[in-house]
Amino acid sequence: MIRLFHLRRFRNAYVIRGGLVWVAVRLTAAFARIPSPNMIQEAFILGVVVAAVLLDARRRNEDLFLGNLGIPPGAIVLHALPLALLLEMVVP
Repeated sequence: MIRLFHLRRFRNAYVIRGGLVWVAVRLTAAFARIPSPNMIQEAFILGVVVAAVLLDARRRNEDLFLGNLGIPPGAIVLHALPLALLLEMVVP
């Protein structure tokens, strides 16, 4: 997992993608009249962020490339969560 931390372009891409997906999901929730989600809904939002970033990495074959470097797909998930989790805690 630490190896992906040293690959700055991939790390930054997953962190930013996680944040952008989080913003999109929260805006969608706001339009669906869920301005302040409860804990279960917040967990669902973070799950959607993880799934979307992982599927996007698979679509771009980045998981295959990183797998060839010895980096598991779980590293993609762990790098997609920090910004989304931070935004989820800060934004009411």
